[in-house]
Amino acid sequence: MPLATLPDHATRHAALIHRLGGEAWVVPVPASLPVPALEVGRLGPLPCWSIAAPPRSATAMARTLARRGYLGLMLADDAASGIRTLIVTIAPIRATVVPCDDLLPLAIRRLQRERLADAPLLAAAARAADALDIDAAGRRAFGMLHTAIDRVATALPAVVPRADREGWALLQATRLLFLRFVEAEGWLDGRQDFLRCAVDDVLARHRDPGRHLLHPLFFGTLNRRVRDRSRRAAAFGAVPFLNGGLFEPHALERARAWDLSRPGWMALFELVIDRIEVTLDPEAEDGRVTPGLLGRVFEGVMEPESRRAAGAYYTPPAMVRALVREAVACHLAPRVGMDEERLATALEDPDPTLLRRMSTLRVLDPAVGSGAFLVGTLDLLHGPGVRDARRVRHILTRQLHGVDRHPGAVRITELRLWLESLRAMRGRAPREVTPLPNLDTAIRAGDALLDPLHGHPLAPRAGLALAVHRRAVVSSHGSAKRAAVRALRHAERRTLEAALADHEAMLRDRVRDAVASTAIPTLFGERSAPHARDRQHLAGLRSLLRRVRRERAAMQRDATAAPFALETAYAPILERQGGFDLVVGNPPWVRAERLATATRTALGARYRWWRGSGNGYRHQPDLAIAFVERAVELLRPGGTVAFLLPSKLLTVSYARTARAALVHHHTLHRVADLAGDPRAGFDATIYPMALIASRGASPPGHGISTDLAGDGPRVPQADWRMAPTWSLADPEVQRLTRRLAEDFPTLGETHPPRLGVKTGANAAFLDPPAALAAWTRPAMRGRDFGPGGPRPGSRILWPADRRGEPWRELPPPVAAHLAQFRSRLEHRADQRGACWWRLFRTEAATAAHRVAWPDLAPTLRATATLPADVVPLNSCYVVVAGNAEQAEVIARWLTTTWMRALAALGAEAAAGGYRRFGARVVGGLPFPARRLGMPFLQAEDADAFAAVVLQLSPDEQRALRDVATNPR
Repeated sequence: MPLATLPDHATRHAALIHRLGGEAWVVPVPASLPVPALEVGRLGPLPCWSIAAPPRSATAMARTLARRGYLGLMLADDAASGIRTLIVTIAPIRATVVPCDDLLPLAIRRLQRERLADAPLLAAAARAADALDIDAAGRRAFGMLHTAIDRVATALPAVVPRADREGWALLQATRLLFLRFVEAEGWLDGRQDFLRCAVDDVLARHRDPGRHLLHPLFFGTLNRRVRDRSRRAAAFGAVPFLNGGLFEPHALERARAWDLSRPGWMALFELVIDRIEVTLDPEAEDGRVTPGLLGRVFEGVMEPESRRAAGAYYTPPAMVRALVREAVACHLAPRVGMDEERLATALEDPDPTLLRRMSTLRVLDPAVGSGAFLVGTLDLLHGPGVRDARRVRHILTRQLHGVDRHPGAVRITELRLWLESLRAMRGRAPREVTPLPNLDTAIRAGDALLDPLHGHPLAPRAGLALAVHRRAVVSSHGSAKRAAVRALRHAERRTLEAALADHEAMLRDRVRDAVASTAIPTLFGERSAPHARDRQHLAGLRSLLRRVRRERAAMQRDATAAPFALETAYAPILERQGGFDLVVGNPPWVRAERLATATRTALGARYRWWRGSGNGYRHQPDLAIAFVERAVELLRPGGTVAFLLPSKLLTVSYARTARAALVHHHTLHRVADLAGDPRAGFDATIYPMALIASRGASPPGHGISTDLAGDGPRVPQADWRMAPTWSLADPEVQRLTRRLAEDFPTLGETHPPRLGVKTGANAAFLDPPAALAAWTRPAMRGRDFGPGGPRPGSRILWPADRRGEPWRELPPPVAAHLAQFRSRLEHRADQRGACWWRLFRTEAATAAHRVAWPDLAPTLRATATLPADVVPLNSCYVVVAGNAEQAEVIARWLTTTWMRALAALGAEAAAGGYRRFGARVVGGLPFPARRLGMPFLQAEDADAFAAVVLQLSPDEQRALRDVATNPR
């Protein structure tokens, strides 16, 4: 094939094959290959195929090839994003995404080192896949560490709670891993085998490894100045004084004197000392574990169920760097007189003036996880080049702060930050290694959302007194540091007690005033009944008063108890500066139903943005909303929040209050959908967006960038102030949607969508025994709507009449079947009345004429052809029509290209390229009923007819077709 006729991606890939040492040519791919591709050459026996596709599409194609037995290297280019993807079509598929402006990325260098020419096809594919699997070392380390910690926890006394045993095991593993990094730099008596020899020695002498090796090494050597060490500690040789908190007795160790068996210690030693190789070099490519991999390793150690419950997922470093850079640029731009795009570029190599500005920033991650955002912020604030130890210490002790509910996460974050401190001292002799910075005041274990103060402020100047104690902790070491930490915690407790007492007194006065206001007689001497809003307000005050009293009582019962309160932990920053300059992170994404009832109640009382817009889980918000509101509270005026959030917050109804508050009272810099961004390659099936906003109203004419880099389309912030949702579509499409909303009524105004039938207990009603067939009807789930039309796949027990009203009595066979579920049916949330077998929302199943569509689908699919006896279930939506013609009109209208495009704009993204087409989305579509009817049904081209009705210009039609084909 002549090169002049080739697409650009094929010629680029031919050049890449040459660079990798392979043979390059370009020929059409055989017709049997199930993807549109060109063959561009070979790497040894591996065929190399070139396609033009974004990363997700390329990965899907690679899976198809793997299933059909094709082995080779797929090279994909996405012209729109400029992203290159390299994939070996061997199961399991692991795609390596490479920015095209990287001249020789890590993946390519690893491929170059492989000798594929002499290997058989399968072996060559396996080796190429390993070369592209950059994270293999981290994943192997995670697997081994998870197993070792589980063995150690199992070997400890069973009477101890499992969480404490796992915490103790994780503590020992983190210390040993940290020492492996220290040992790799030659700082343990100048030997690379210090730990292995020490373990062998203590085992050879039949001593206990914990008592006779680790205890004197941790607490008698690493945590003491050289001049203060005993003769026994001096025998370890030239070992630096590290301090920093890692080598101090932990609360678990002070509370319990545990003895781990020799096999338990051996399992841990075998993993950390013999099987994991480490290096402080962040660019290492030889399979050793780097500090950057540790976050992923340790977050993986958390049980998958615990991670889902906590909403904790590893954030890719590339995404962290991009979000932090843009946040700092947005925050500093008005202060240095530079536009955001130029400043973001300047941050890559800041001049001394900009560095001084950056050195004053105070940053908080309120859900720190494994410390990814704090490490990324450290990299940016330090600047490029060789690490300067003094600057790193300043950033760690003065600028970075983090909170997490999980004590293990706090320990992991400290470990990663201490490793960054070690990186700044590489090349020094052991005696020149300075003690690690104290992070006790910066990284705290606690709940950033729900604290005992419930938003009540501290007494004036309380932060000044706490600041003195904080400085003492940061600057002290050894026993002096332990005393300083105790003094700080006591001072925080006293401050908290005083604030709680003041809060209780204030609440008592407010309750008394609220009661008195309802008792004031009218002009005629009558006492009117209090308004429902007043009763609700009084109930809320009394509930909060009870919680504050419980907090005070708990502190009084336990003289050592000091509940974490973010306001006391960071009082000097909040008081002196008025808040943090930056609040950054990836807060937990947790659906309301995963939270305890008490937690949901407390969040609703504390956070106005978090309160649901209705009853039931469908109206309960994601926990991330509470974090956004809390972040804005913690910012100083003009401060900036930069969060990764679920993209559904752009459209869901429960986020309406949050969206309105942000758009009316704060400045939105970036609101970017990251679903197609390869840097957002999270481990979970999630759909992220980036939010960067500053506290304070936006200036006139301010535009919001819908691209994280700030160089994409901009939406006037004023346009979102009256919009129920935030659309990231092209500005032309947004103008069109506003025009259609103004010019035409919506479908929901005349035909409100409703959910299908709800059982509340599918096990009782769906697909009952065959003996009950006479009392069943066909049932439709959302998944039964295929491209070929709806096909009922289940049957539902229907103990109701034609109007959906429950029978007064059940036939004996039906009664016998449902009796086994009676208790569950009686306790359904929607159950009312004596008929405990009733079904809910039966209108969808009893209407004579209806239009139905699935809640979840790749594109909006509506039908008016459901047989009369088919029951749409609650994974379907239904609108009721007045007659058959009207139903056909609605169904055909909804399946036009223009309605599918508009629905995709407002729908929430779901897994696998699907979207959620709920009542708000479809009910909000324009529906000019008076201009539709039989002529519309008889029109050969429904799109052309609808375009005339909606007055769509050719450009608008092209824009909507693009949305329908590639929804964002």
